[in-house]
Amino acid sequence: MRRFRSICGAMLAMLLSAGAADAQSTIKVGVSQRDLGAMDPAFGIGNGDEFPIRQVFNVLVGPKDGTTNLKLEDLQGELAERWEMAPDARSFTFHLRKGVQWHRGYGEVTAADVAFTIQRMQDPKTGTAYGSNFRDITAVEVTDPYTVTIRLATPNPFFYAFALAPRFGGYIQSKKAVEELGDKFRHNPVGTGAFEFVSYEPKQKVTFRAFDKYWDGKPKVDTLEVLFLPETAARTLAFVKGDVDMIEGATVPGWQASVVKQKPDTVLDLGRPGAIWGFHLNMTRKPLDDIRVRKAIAHAIDQRVWTAAFGDFVSPIYGIAPQGYYGAMTKDDVPKDDWPFVYDPAKSKALLAEAGFPNGFQIELFVTEREEYKSNVLIIQELLRKVGIQINMRVVEHTSYHNDIRRDLNSMIMYSSGQPPLTQAVLNAFYKSSAIVGKPTRNMNFSHYGDIAGNSDALMEQANQEVDDLKRIAMLKQVQIEILRHVPAIPLPSPAGSWMHNGKTLEIGFPVKAYMGTFTMAKASRL
Repeated sequence: MRRFRSICGAMLAMLLSAGAADAQSTIKVGVSQRDLGAMDPAFGIGNGDEFPIRQVFNVLVGPKDGTTNLKLEDLQGELAERWEMAPDARSFTFHLRKGVQWHRGYGEVTAADVAFTIQRMQDPKTGTAYGSNFRDITAVEVTDPYTVTIRLATPNPFFYAFALAPRFGGYIQSKKAVEELGDKFRHNPVGTGAFEFVSYEPKQKVTFRAFDKYWDGKPKVDTLEVLFLPETAARTLAFVKGDVDMIEGATVPGWQASVVKQKPDTVLDLGRPGAIWGFHLNMTRKPLDDIRVRKAIAHAIDQRVWTAAFGDFVSPIYGIAPQGYYGAMTKDDVPKDDWPFVYDPAKSKALLAEAGFPNGFQIELFVTEREEYKSNVLIIQELLRKVGIQINMRVVEHTSYHNDIRRDLNSMIMYSSGQPPLTQAVLNAFYKSSAIVGKPTRNMNFSHYGDIAGNSDALMEQANQEVDDLKRIAMLKQVQIEILRHVPAIPLPSPAGSWMHNGKTLEIGFPVKAYMGTFTMAKASRL
């Protein structure tokens, strides 16, 4: 019996030792999404999709690790080792790395995969929300297996930043895998990234393993787990207890300071410039079709409330794009005459009375369960209550929220998006008429601007095509003023993208100043 016990003890010690070794080779990341939407780059939405997608897939070229710097001369190659832009900015040529392998034995990456990806993203039948990023492409020419040239209808010096940067639609996809797997590709992806997909447990986690043949060297950890922890309290507790190594932050007043106090070895990572936050007014719904009502809403919003609540974590916004974005408006660019985005509750009430609502009105909306969305809507709800507008808010699951707002089912839409830090990207996604929800691009123009209450398509195109830098910036500021005078949305103070990692257990491998979904864990290691 004594010998049996000693054998059992030895076996238990071996198992515990193996478990410890496994833990040392695993990184666990908690995201605030309730469940996975899709890992197909054509269909992913939200950080809970974007972060896993980034680990599995590569772009042609992207910003340097941990940054969002999209200047052409500062980019680093991923699937492409060299690239050139034509002097007239109407074509880009990419020279692919040789020998880059797809996961699961799907062979070598070639120019045919690049052409397939672009054609798939352009095809309205695909149904991607990111098709408008590829709308200017007229031809994709495959010169040889490792060379591809993309030709544009008009000059666009920042084309690569819209279509090819590390955002959902820019990731290169395997022609063979997509055609072979069909709809299964959404939750069974095949990429070229540092980690390859292993398994998906609905509403629990996605598991990845290090890709032995990764073109930039096998990762230092064997396993990466992305856990779905939508509740801030549960996500925070898991981090403080050490059950996860890294978590997505919460845009909730005082949250960061509270976590750091509980866990002093926390490293707070802030991505600046921050995401775009906007409160979009669906101008097809009454009474939001009335410009006086929309101006009344704008005059009721006091940006100082966000500064008081979040401090330096948020930055004021003066136009459509946050500060730090190329072409963003500054305080000095704000018009001095009849600008609707000046806090003036008395003027707000007067406009409501003029529009036939002397006692205000009630309006229904639904919002995602994510804390930062709810926090913003609650602030707006209180500010509008003071001028007589009652928001009746219903909370829904995050993935359902994204699906339903793209079906044009909401009246007032709170939305956050981590676009490339270019004003053109924000304009194209939220204010182009071709990007109106319900149209084939299925993009994010929730207000219907362009079909209703103005159209700035021509000026946007001129800005996109302008090669002279100073002229382009002036046009971008002009188009923002033109759009905002119609008040299709209320741009909100931009919070830094935030997440935290355990400084004692995790080294990411580079300083992080980018959005959570735009950098990989390829160089990360356990400490």
